[in-house]
Amino acid sequence: MELDPRRQRSGMSAPQGHGIRFLVESALRSIASERVTNWPTTRAQWVERLCEALMSTSETSHQSVIAELISIGVSSQDIYQIFVPEAARHLGKLWLHDEASFVDVSIGAARLQALLREAEGKGHAKGVDTSIPLGQSVLIVIPEFEQHSLGAFVAADQFRRHGLWVHMAIALNPDELVNLVATGRFSMIGVTAASRKTVEKLAGLVEYIRSRTETCPPVVVGGRAVDEIADVARRTGADFAVKSVREAVERCGLATVAETLSSDIAL
Repeated sequence: MELDPRRQRSGMSAPQGHGIRFLVESALRSIASERVTNWPTTRAQWVERLCEALMSTSETSHQSVIAELISIGVSSQDIYQIFVPEAARHLGKLWLHDEASFVDVSIGAARLQALLREAEGKGHAKGVDTSIPLGQSVLIVIPEFEQHSLGAFVAADQFRRHGLWVHMAIALNPDELVNLVATGRFSMIGVTAASRKTVEKLAGLVEYIRSRTETCPPVVVGGRAVDEIADVARRTGADFAVKSVREAVERCGLATVAETLSSDIAL
C-alpha cells in the first residue's frame, strides 16, 4: 500500500491541512481587520499615536506609525511638514503637563531629528521647525555635543513660571539652529554647558550662529560649567554666563510675571 508523502510528513490528511490553513488565514484576517479598526480617526489622534511610538522602548514603532499614515493616503510631504511638527509640539505639551518625563521627551525628540535628517535628502523636510515648543520667546539649546540635559529641562520650567514661553532645541545641528534663530521669534538664546569640553566647543557654535543670522538675540550660557570655570562668557563668545534663570531674565531685560520661585535653577 502506498502512502501519501504529504500525509506521512505532516501527520494529517490533505482535507485536515486545508482546514487548519483556513483557520489560520481567518485568524490573521481578523487580527488585521481589528488593527485597522483601532487606527486613529483624526489628525490629533494620529499625532498622539506617533508621540507614544516615539517615546516607546521600541526603536522602530514610530516608523510603523508613519507607514500606517502612508497606507491611508497621507503623503510624505504632509507627514514631515504637518505631522512631525505637531508631534514636536505635542511632546512639549506632555512634558509641561507632567504626562511625560524629560527622558521620554528627549528620546522622542532625538527620534524626530533622525526622521527629519533622513527625509532632508528626499526634499520632504525642508524648512520644518524641529524644536520642541514649551512656549514662545526663549530658545533653550541643548547642543548635540552636550550629554547632560536635565538642568535645561528644569530651567525651562523655571522660565515658564516666570511667564515666558520656551522652545527646547535638542541636539540640533548648527544649520538647524541658524534656521530656527533666523525666524526672529526669540528674545534670548540659552545654552546649557555642563563641562569644560562643552565650553570649548560652544565658542565655535556661538560664532557660527551669529555669523549666519542678521539679528541674533542675546546668547546666555548656564549650567554646571559656569560654576566651575572662570570667564565662560569670554571663552564662548556669549553675551552672559549666568548661574540662575532669574539672572538670565534680568541680564536680558525680559518682561516676566512677578512670581517668587522656591528654587531658581541655572541652565
